Amino acid sequence: MGVPTIKTGPMTVEEYFAFTDTRPDNEKWELIEGEPILNASPSGLHQKILWNLNVALGVIERRQRQSWEAIPGIGVRVSDTSLPEPDVFIQPAGTVMRHPYGRETRDVIVAFEILSPSTAERDLRWKRTAYISLPSLTHYVVIAQDAIDVVVFARGAGFSERHLRSLGDSLDLPALGISLPLSEIYRDTGLK
Repeated sequence: MGVPTIKTGPMTVEEYFAFTDTRPDNEKWELIEGEPILNASPSGLHQKILWNLNVALGVIERRQRQSWEAIPGIGVRVSDTSLPEPDVFIQPAGTVMRHPYGRETRDVIVAFEILSPSTAERDLRWKRTAYISLPSLTHYVVIAQDAIDVVVFARGAGFSERHLRSLGDSLDLPALGISLPLSEIYRDTGLK
């Protein structure tokens, strides 16, 4: 019978998909530098902010036909061994219909992460570096869930950090021609 060969190098995206296909649907995994990472269950506040973001983007998207579409829950291939999954991202319109069963993309225009205590360091450092390596990315947006604080990293500003900290502020995404009021992102969260 012999000793089976065990792969000791980093997991590839293809191996990662084979692995996650064996896992329960309620688990959220990401592949970070060849290591599968199981994310903690999101808090209710995280989910409320995610809902608000999806609704706000959906209203804009459906108000008039856009050149983009907002998508939650799909991985972004940043390398052959890394597939992070932003909470929501925006990609060119029609991408989903061209690849209706696709589980990954590289064509990200804007990536949104809602900051959780367990992922804060990774979201602000590793993911920022990974996402801004994508030629299509114009903005990386990190949204706090414990305070009114949205951090915007924009290609046009050299991906320098800019904070929005008032419900009266708006998140401007000029590449898409849209503006999202923070009051909509934080609607019904109790944060002031």
